[in-house]
Amino acid sequence: MEASLKASLDTSLKNLRLPTILSEYGELAMMALEEKYSYEQYLLSLSKREVEQRFNNKVKHLLKSAKFPKLKTIVEYDFTQVDISKEAIHQLCHGNFLGDYNNVIFFGTPGSGKTHLAMGIGRELCLKGYKVLFHTGCSLMQELVKAKNNLTLTNFFKKLMAYDLIIIDELGYIPFEKTEGDLLFQFISDRYERKSILITTNLAFSEWDSLFKDKMVATAAIDRLVHYSQIFKFDKDQSYRAEAAKKRLKKQK
Repeated sequence: MEASLKASLDTSLKNLRLPTILSEYGELAMMALEEKYSYEQYLLSLSKREVEQRFNNKVKHLLKSAKFPKLKTIVEYDFTQVDISKEAIHQLCHGNFLGDYNNVIFFGTPGSGKTHLAMGIGRELCLKGYKVLFHTGCSLMQELVKAKNNLTLTNFFKKLMAYDLIIIDELGYIPFEKTEGDLLFQFISDRYERKSILITTNLAFSEWDSLFKDKMVATAAIDRLVHYSQIFKFDKDQSYRAEAAKKRLKKQK
């Protein structure tokens, strides 16, 4: 290819913001000659590479913006330890429940892997192009209180609405004041029938009065969450962390 032609083509591709085509069109052109591609086949191959790279970049951004404390996978989870349907969890990973604005609630004993599965599902959804945000119950409350004090609560809710799924981990582990419980109820109400929430908690619904400090508010929050939801109960005699600690002690002996 003539130098002037290449320079013009490179400039055009830069202006069009097609970096993958810019870096690979030369190599693919040689392959196209060898394989006797038609012009259309050559263009299609280039465009596919650009689309694939853009999606990969998007996934990297989604995983970063999700703010997972760790990247956990579904494959790593031991389903033999709890009576949870592996098939049902894999169905959640497809993301169909997001289109219906359904919620997911994991409740049960500490150390039963609720957080692991929540992050694993969140990761799978990011890989499929969905926008996910991870919060602990405590960190979400801090953000809600900050927004309320700054008189930006409405804008904060609008910002959160951009996420297909918000994961709230360890809800109920740290008690809230009544004003904080009211903020959590506002958050749940704002997403009701509009976007999905996944909650992990050690509290059964009968104990949510302690979370909101108001029985009526607790009932209203539960009603909105369970109207469209899948609920999974995690029961385990001993937590994964306790089991891991025991194994470490055995090795040290």
